[in-house]
Amino acid sequence: MPRARRIVGPRCFPELEVTCPVPMSAAARFRYTLVAGATAVVIGGGFTFVGLTKDTGTPVSKASEQRTLQAGPTVPPSSAPPAALPTTPPAKKAAKKTTEPTADKTAGKTPKATTEPKINKAATVPETSGPVLEQVLAHINAARKDEGLTPFTLDAKLSQAAALHNQRMIDGCGLAHQCRGEGGIGDRFSAQGVKWSGAAENIGYGSSGPSDSAQVQAANGLTDSMLAEVPPNDGHRKNLLNPGLKRIGLSIVRDSKGVTWMTQDFVN
Repeated sequence: MPRARRIVGPRCFPELEVTCPVPMSAAARFRYTLVAGATAVVIGGGFTFVGLTKDTGTPVSKASEQRTLQAGPTVPPSSAPPAALPTTPPAKKAAKKTTEPTADKTAGKTPKATTEPKINKAATVPETSGPVLEQVLAHINAARKDEGLTPFTLDAKLSQAAALHNQRMIDGCGLAHQCRGEGGIGDRFSAQGVKWSGAAENIGYGSSGPSDSAQVQAANGLTDSMLAEVPPNDGHRKNLLNPGLKRIGLSIVRDSKGVTWMTQDFVN
């Protein structure tokens, strides 16, 4: 059976023009459960959902973003509305360097800085072959069609953002939505020129052979595991079947250890 770590899925945010996903039929979920059970996969511990102000296109502040992420469906919507989004651009703050505790100025020697492990930045963006992208996208869109939803449109800029994040995870970050020295998904998407007001992300990995078909099987196995989720721990499924999300960015990359990593990024 696949191993998966999941957190509570997102609430719906009408002000971000992203609506609730349709409920999946029992028969469809059973089908995905059977398929997913044949593949050993690991799904990311959660997903991310942030927003921009609709009028200015300004990213939300870090504090506001964090409050939004912490709001889950176990809390009645009336008692915990989504965090208010700022109406003016937040002031930019200079990045602070992480330093060791300040040494006593009377000391004769300056202590040597401790070198922390670094997450390598991708020198080149890892590319996903066209046939792999086409088949994985078709598999996702087939699931949406089964639920009466419009298909995702593959977005090249969003796929670029997904590829950069995928490489960071491979380079040592591990399965995470934000690696050291990396912005949140809103910053990552905007850096690639993606325009959006609602965004989400699914990540995961699974062992596979080197061929395109083997990587497709691993990626589709991850997707099936996500689609087989049941409430309230079904955040990945909600992202895949959210009618308010229209565009998708995909990156499927096999590392040197034979592990295929996948990042699915979504925007409205």
